[in-house]
Amino acid sequence: MRRIPAMLMLALILSIPASSSENSASVVHVRGGGSVLFEHVTGVWCDVCADHEPWVAAMVESNGDRLIRVDLHDVIEDPLGNEAATHRRMRLNHTLPFPTYHLDGHAEATSSVSRGELQMSLLAAESARKTHEVIEATVVADESGGIVTVVVADPIQIEGTQLTLLLLETSVTISTAEATNGLLVHSAVLQSLMSIEIGGNKTIKPWAWGDVEMTDEPGLNAVFEFDWPEGVNAETVTLVVVHEVVEVENGPATLSALSWAVEGPSEEVQGFGWVVLLLVGCALVSLFLRSRSSL
Repeated sequence: MRRIPAMLMLALILSIPASSSENSASVVHVRGGGSVLFEHVTGVWCDVCADHEPWVAAMVESNGDRLIRVDLHDVIEDPLGNEAATHRRMRLNHTLPFPTYHLDGHAEATSSVSRGELQMSLLAAESARKTHEVIEATVVADESGGIVTVVVADPIQIEGTQLTLLLLETSVTISTAEATNGLLVHSAVLQSLMSIEIGGNKTIKPWAWGDVEMTDEPGLNAVFEFDWPEGVNAETVTLVVVHEVVEVENGPATLSALSWAVEGPSEEVQGFGWVVLLLVGCALVSLFLRSRSSL
């Protein structure tokens, strides 16, 4: 009779939903800073942009963590344009034609630019960095939004700089009617941003997206809090943290940058839950077999 309680317990445990903690938050810690910020001024009506896209995408993929792509779409006749992208373009003093490629603030703009030339610009941007600055970031995310804590323990420069959080949609598909240049899928589309200067001045685009505060710790420290933008799937989001100068002039604008793709917390918890349940189930089966053999 001892086998019956064991089998009942096994059936009960395996019937528990593994998604019972699906509202739990995920916690990720990221450390880096050596990536070059690759801000791509573009538009869905830009034919040259569509012609360049295959080799631009290939270059970004082949360089991995060496660069972070951020697409800044025009607000004129472009469904992917927004005030965050406009703010970044104004910060870069963008008056050049489309497309323009800014690597750490240095502009590379010509309709005949090639993948090889852009690769050389990446090397130049890397060599222009004064030294390697390390950013550490911890993100706590759930289905409603996230909190990102950023620490630059040993900053290269403090005065005249700011910490910035960028939220990108990793991939966006638009309709044929909207795709004037024929390009339906767009990568790394900037949706929202928050910046805080050393003096405390804030920039939030759109203004209701979230808030940011600096903390009184050694080095540079900030806490960003935000909700997922309406219509944006959190599992298709990339977050970017940048330590940069406020005013872009002739020198490098980026001191350090890192990025990470947000993963769905519910999937992570569910997966872990099934592992736990299987381990417990195996243990109970083992106990059942032992009890049976002892009869």
